[in-house]
Amino acid sequence: MILFTEEGMKKALRWLISLYEPDDYEAYDEDEIGEDGGLCLTEVCQALRDKFQTVYQYEVKGTHEYNFNYCGRELFNMRGCLLYSDMEIGVCDIATTDYTTELWLMEDMSFAVVRSVGMQFEKESEQYETCYRVFQRAVESVDDLFFSPENLLSELEEMCIPQWEHTATVYEL
Repeated sequence: MILFTEEGMKKALRWLISLYEPDDYEAYDEDEIGEDGGLCLTEVCQALRDKFQTVYQYEVKGTHEYNFNYCGRELFNMRGCLLYSDMEIGVCDIATTDYTTELWLMEDMSFAVVRSVGMQFEKESEQYETCYRVFQRAVESVDDLFFSPENLLSELEEMCIPQWEHTATVYEL
């Protein structure tokens, strides 16, 4: 198992990007997109390494003085990194409730599609959030993906901003 090595993460990301054909891009320009979707994968790997976490089926977090945090069972038998999230339904009122589809990069460098239902409540300095996740499927082909290649590349590039602003932790990969 290749855990957190730059080589392993690059290989996984290249595989994911390679699932898309030139026709899948809204405006494919090989010179503009180039190798690795135009990303600096070394920077992306640094950003991803900082985001790996244990993913739970159910979580409750809060900041009220009498609040307690709760984590249910692990969703996967390994840590994961949220790469992409697409909100399908969202309601904003006193609380924000959302239903999303997520793409996770797993510690073994595989990819998983997850459905998530969450609720966030914030009043003055107190916050409360809860999230329920369920595994949908492993990514095996482009048919398992639910986003455009441009959206994926944009999300991965955005993760690198803390490095460009010199606010990110640097890891030895």
